[in-house]
Amino acid sequence: MATYDIIIRGGTIVDGTRAPRYISDIAIKDGRIAKIGGLNGGDAEREIDAKGLIVAPGFIDLHTHYDAQIFWDPYCTLSGWHGVTSVALGNCGFGFAPSRVEDRDRSMLSMTRNEAIPYDAMKAGMPWNWITFPDFIDSLENTPKGINCLTYVPLTPLYAWVMGWDEAKTRRPTEAELQEMVRLIHEAMDHGACGWSAQVLGETSVQRDYDGTPMITDLLSEHEVLTFAQVLRDRDEGFIELAYQETGEDGRPLGEETRNFFEQVAEVSGRPVLYQAVAPNAVHPEQHRERIRWLESCAERGLRVYGQGATRRGGFELTFEDWNLFDDTPAWRDVTLGDKATRKAKMSDPAMRQALKDEWDSGTRPTLVVQGSVGSLQVMTRKVRIDIGAESDFTRMPAKVNVAGSDYFLVNTRDGYKLLSVVCPHQGGTIGDEGDAFVCDTHAYEYEGDGSCITNPELRMKSFVVNVVDGRMIALAPDETEASSPQAGLTVQQIADDQGKHVIDALLDMVVEDDMATEFYADTQGRDQAQYTAEVLDSNHIVAGVSDGGAHVKFLTAGIYPTDMLTWLVRDEKVITLEDAHYKLSFLPAHFGGFQDRGALREGSPADVVIYDLQRLEVLPSEVAEDLPGGEWRRIQKAKGYRYTMVNGEVTFEDGEPTGAYPGRLLRNGRG
Repeated sequence: MATYDIIIRGGTIVDGTRAPRYISDIAIKDGRIAKIGGLNGGDAEREIDAKGLIVAPGFIDLHTHYDAQIFWDPYCTLSGWHGVTSVALGNCGFGFAPSRVEDRDRSMLSMTRNEAIPYDAMKAGMPWNWITFPDFIDSLENTPKGINCLTYVPLTPLYAWVMGWDEAKTRRPTEAELQEMVRLIHEAMDHGACGWSAQVLGETSVQRDYDGTPMITDLLSEHEVLTFAQVLRDRDEGFIELAYQETGEDGRPLGEETRNFFEQVAEVSGRPVLYQAVAPNAVHPEQHRERIRWLESCAERGLRVYGQGATRRGGFELTFEDWNLFDDTPAWRDVTLGDKATRKAKMSDPAMRQALKDEWDSGTRPTLVVQGSVGSLQVMTRKVRIDIGAESDFTRMPAKVNVAGSDYFLVNTRDGYKLLSVVCPHQGGTIGDEGDAFVCDTHAYEYEGDGSCITNPELRMKSFVVNVVDGRMIALAPDETEASSPQAGLTVQQIADDQGKHVIDALLDMVVEDDMATEFYADTQGRDQAQYTAEVLDSNHIVAGVSDGGAHVKFLTAGIYPTDMLTWLVRDEKVITLEDAHYKLSFLPAHFGGFQDRGALREGSPADVVIYDLQRLEVLPSEVAEDLPGGEWRRIQKAKGYRYTMVNGEVTFEDGEPTGAYPGRLLRNGRG
């Protein structure tokens, strides 16, 4: 019998502690690092040749929202694709426990706008085999996982449990209710929760409830927050994650109210408090520099306030069918509430447009997330508009038509005219019209007239909108025939200037004309300048991130941040050393977040390991993946160059593909 389970041979070890890299071997036994070096005579069940490769601790992501996704995606992708081996759940005070059976639907609705997780995916993918928070912890433990996780107690469901969803939004808790929440936090931490989290963004919150109102925690009082901070002081364990309303002006230092709030929470709790977030700002660099100095001053005074760095390049790829991060202004909040048809109707309504224009002209603009606001949105793609004939020509439906070289069925559904692709979404094959149903000629899968699948309700024929314009049937061409618009690459402001339109009209004319399908790119404060991101990461009080993994799935792919950091800042720009990068990606978040024994490659530590080729490491282009439960989709970005990812001594990814192993653990109080 072999002495070890795995030996990693000849890799360049970057151990996460900032120690200089070195070449050696690592032996793994029973999920832990058994020995580093001195293994020339050692044998193992499996050997991995790591010559020319970097061997480092798996990355730890402190800011995710995989609370739902972990139940249908055991690897928590995007994070799993990018070398992350441990995550923190329950951020921003949002989650699903505790929850009574009758409140489950309301709980899921609460996540559809603030974190933009599709309702149908949650409904189809979550087991809901819990009531209390300890029940939820047990469910996490029993769920197969390819990644380690710990979880905060999110305060939103806690308030809803004690006070009710509606009551918690209209009044402050009584002292008895507050003490009941204190008891429940103690109970949750007794069962393994790592602390608590909250978003306190006030009345102007940009992350709002499904109906556009502030979240429960947005209106918490200082007394309530400090009462919960005292819980951690009493226990002398755990940590706190807080997003708090910024009281300073854009581009200026934090307001005194914000600084005092975090400092009080840190002083009362005596525990780490994670400030959400420090973003490099190329437009106003003094903004992030002031926050760095503030965090340093907290440390000098013995206050454990740490920053979560928003360190990924890039912004959002969005359509206005799903976009909701203009919620910090009333008119935009109103116009982006509702489903696709409702939004489109509002955007066509002259009165609604006038409200948006009045708001814009008064200087009230959505800038909290997108620095340049509406005018800076850049057109990525617009659907090609193809005339397929007069409406009067199609007296019988379904009708077989050819659009841009591909065959479709033209159908009239309750949602209007649509083109249905004849390509079977199961495993290919051609779908034909059998009179009472559409049927695939290869696998005999049957489909209803609206494209829904009879054989497998999870499937649906791919469909595209057809509008009637002046009596003509106008198809918005399918993805595979999409062509570049002359406007691609232009900002909305440039288009408005060219057309002599108000910027609001220029934007909404495109959106409505394209049936909400126009794709835009929204930059986030110019985070593509390496020198400014390096300034943020140079602070010992800031960790790399923020992924928001599992949230904003239709317009955000921030889970790429570890790969982006290594390729951009380390390899290409050389503004951060490899040793510093792994310290920021693994050791420091483990230290801040209470991940016991993780974040470094040391003998006796759990074998969470990533092995990669730095020269071949790459973030792959954005793509749409129709892989969520309930027929929903998301934007993803994978990586290449990662040879192996290991969690607790088992290989979970090999050359970017999951192995089917589920060695991940629930880390109760950071241990597991």
